[in-house]
Amino acid sequence: MTKRPHPIAPPPYHAVVPHLVVAGASDAIAFYKKAFGATEKLRLADPKLGGNIVCAELIIGDSVISVADEAPQWNARGPKALGGSPIVLTLNVEDPDAVAARAVEAGAKIIYPIDDQFYGRREGRVEDPFGHQWVLSAVIEDVSVEEMQARMAQWWEEKGTGAA
Repeated sequence: MTKRPHPIAPPPYHAVVPHLVVAGASDAIAFYKKAFGATEKLRLADPKLGGNIVCAELIIGDSVISVADEAPQWNARGPKALGGSPIVLTLNVEDPDAVAARAVEAGAKIIYPIDDQFYGRREGRVEDPFGHQWVLSAVIEDVSVEEMQARMAQWWEEKGTGAA
């Protein structure tokens, strides 16, 4: 086997890079910049596809995401075309309340408001204007798995549904 000249995932890449397909990639890029402080690393538009963005890489925090316009001919459709998405992205931030406020100002809608959670995080969920959902999260305390389990049981009791 020949040795690779570069690591599999050179910085700032990680082993997994989410590729978000949207209707309106240029607008999505502008949203991610305003809401999440993204910086644009590159943008490739295909003139044969009417200038559609086939790949834009954005850096959010220490991670890279890729954004592209829908391309039905390649079976690439966004959440709105599919009627939703089974994927939820978590964005770890210093201040989820402030990030949620910026996201809403930029056009996101609140799915779950920011609140302290039993598992030691302050977080909530927003849906961006393109149908992707984001958990905005910050660690507020270290909680053991055993304590999380106990708190979850109590949480379900308080909700009135009872723990399984």
